[in-house]
Amino acid sequence: MTRIVPYARPPVRFLMYLRFARYLLWEFRWPLVVFTTLVLAGGFILHCCYHKAELPFAHACHAVFLMIFLESSLDFPDEWYLQPLFFLLPVVGLGAVADSVVRLAFLVFTRKQNLPEWNRMLASLCSNHFVVIGVGKVGYQVIKELLELRESVVAIEMACGAPLLGELFDKGVPVVQGNARMASVLESAGVKQARAVIVTTSDDLTNLDAAITARDLNPAAKIVIRLFDETLAVKVAGAFSMPTISTSQVAAPAFIAAATGRKIYQGFQLAGQYVHFTDMTICPTGKLVGRSVGDIQSDKRINIVMHQGSSGVHVNPDRTSCWNPRTRSWSSPPCQPC
Repeated sequence: MTRIVPYARPPVRFLMYLRFARYLLWEFRWPLVVFTTLVLAGGFILHCCYHKAELPFAHACHAVFLMIFLESSLDFPDEWYLQPLFFLLPVVGLGAVADSVVRLAFLVFTRKQNLPEWNRMLASLCSNHFVVIGVGKVGYQVIKELLELRESVVAIEMACGAPLLGELFDKGVPVVQGNARMASVLESAGVKQARAVIVTTSDDLTNLDAAITARDLNPAAKIVIRLFDETLAVKVAGAFSMPTISTSQVAAPAFIAAATGRKIYQGFQLAGQYVHFTDMTICPTGKLVGRSVGDIQSDKRINIVMHQGSSGVHVNPDRTSCWNPRTRSWSSPPCQPC
């Protein structure tokens, strides 16, 4: 059997740190511009106009830097046009610094409290990520599996007291709180930059509305919808070309397995047809005893992918192989009772 090795991606946390640094630079761009302008422009003015001592440009910039923090290393000038500068530089410079400190403190506070502002900021750093709508048991399991694949995930949940939110916060997953049927909430989760949107709430109308809105915002993204109504799921998949997962269809194999005693593996879609694997033990009195693999597969409803018998295990067995009592086979789709 061929083993598929997952595509190696750069560490998600490292990329998040880089994006966070870029976000901070953009968020504090105006205070940084003001502070840098004061130091360079003030240093140039002092370099050209200050006559009590000869000031190289670098020395003058350092003097302005200290002056902003009320630690002037220069004597008060005699020139009237320089005197206002010694009063204005600390006021303007400390104003820019104070603004940055307050905003940075607010970011730290929102991070520790997992406030919506912090989660929206984290979501804005993501790109080519997965957006999962609905943090119920299904949505949480989807997010957990995506994290194991080292994918970047943003969740959307309307209920602020959902029981699984705390576990997502511990895993570092941004959770945007709001109604996913609103375009503004989807934009906050970065749907326009997302690779795929997975809608998993327990309300079919909400799922369909959110999926269509997400498609309008990002036509290139893969949209996957969870629907309870199987008929509606088929119609949506055909009309909107969106993969739909019917809860009843997914649950059916589990009920069959519990009732018949057969082990039924996870199903999947293949060329528009629902397919799943099941294993069977051939009974001595069954109708399949003595029939070959090719004979069983001739009706094109069953494909034998593995056969286990006295001669060992055979993947994609030869068409001439015969089924004997107590051998086991793995087939797809589900075969008829033996």
